[in-house]
Amino acid sequence: MPDNSKLKLMVASTVYNFEDQLVQLCGILKVFGYDVWNSHLGTIPVHPNRSNLKNCVAAVQNCDIFLGVIRPYYGSGVIDNYSITHQEFREAIRLKKPRWMLVHHDVITARQLLKSYMYDKKGARRKFKLKPNPIIDDLRVIDLYNDAIQNDVNPANRTGNWVQEFQTIKEINCYIDSQLKDLDQIRKTCEEMNRT
Repeated sequence: MPDNSKLKLMVASTVYNFEDQLVQLCGILKVFGYDVWNSHLGTIPVHPNRSNLKNCVAAVQNCDIFLGVIRPYYGSGVIDNYSITHQEFREAIRLKKPRWMLVHHDVITARQLLKSYMYDKKGARRKFKLKPNPIIDDLRVIDLYNDAIQNDVNPANRTGNWVQEFQTIKEINCYIDSQLKDLDQIRKTCEEMNRT
């Protein structure tokens, strides 16, 4: 990738009750110098003859960097039992994209509290149903987190599984400032990952 081209950074997140923070997050990334792709902002490349899911998955395939935010809301647009956001994460992981991920504290807490109900002793997922509550709206946010941390992969073989916990937008901003501000370093990381 030429040194003068902007890195295409895809921000994947559910939107509901996160609109202002998403705009702020994407704004900071633009100031850093990224070409920020986000469905809420309408900045992902859209092919008019594709579904929302196909456009979003294509954006993941064509971006240089993936930033995923796991929130306590699973999101709309559930297709084949996965939300569009979940499918974006799965595609980024499958492609081994350079990726940075965050998870809301409530998702981690719910995972710990519900683990004994959701999984049997061998770790297989049970058909446990979640009653409506104000903390998380769907158990699949926990499945999404498990995918992100590569829960089913032997810990010694996991790569790209760092998922930073957050509670506030201030913590998100601190993380992206620490991890994504140095464009030269990010460009080197992308080039290194593309060589392997």
